[in-house]
Amino acid sequence: MNEFDDAEDILFEVDALISQEKIVEAKKMLYEVLSNFPDYCKAHNHLGWIYHQKMTNYTKAETHFKLALKYAKDYFSPYMNYSYFLIDLGKYNEMITFGEHSLKVKGVDEGTILNQMAKVYELKNNLETAYSFYEKAKIKSTASGYIEEINASLYRVKEKMNLFQKIKYIFR
Repeated sequence: MNEFDDAEDILFEVDALISQEKIVEAKKMLYEVLSNFPDYCKAHNHLGWIYHQKMTNYTKAETHFKLALKYAKDYFSPYMNYSYFLIDLGKYNEMITFGEHSLKVKGVDEGTILNQMAKVYELKNNLETAYSFYEKAKIKSTASGYIEEINASLYRVKEKMNLFQKIKYIFR
């Protein structure tokens, strides 16, 4: 039996509340879980997501994402969620560093992290590097919908490149 079994059961209820847009109730339940299990990474990850996506309290979101990452053992969602958070806040350099670290963690979704890093390079107008990272993300991804999204990103970046960049990239 896992020390977090009771917390896992509550997490299913929390997910149901979130899908019903009962965010305040979900948040209260997550804090109850943390009062009993302060190192339960999934609760911190959910709170980080709620504060980021639903309540736009970025300070609390960052706190909970960092705690989720601290306590993450074989739960990898915080890596993806924190990467989206960093980009939304325009913390591009921090996202690159975080991405490089995340790619060394066994079990992390490399396709998602590489895609997020590619977005950063694209947003910084480093189009050749962005294109390269989108290609790497595509190789590490298996979901066909996600691959279609990456293909659209590859096309978009190629369209942004000037002629010199396109030629340089072809002959790399």
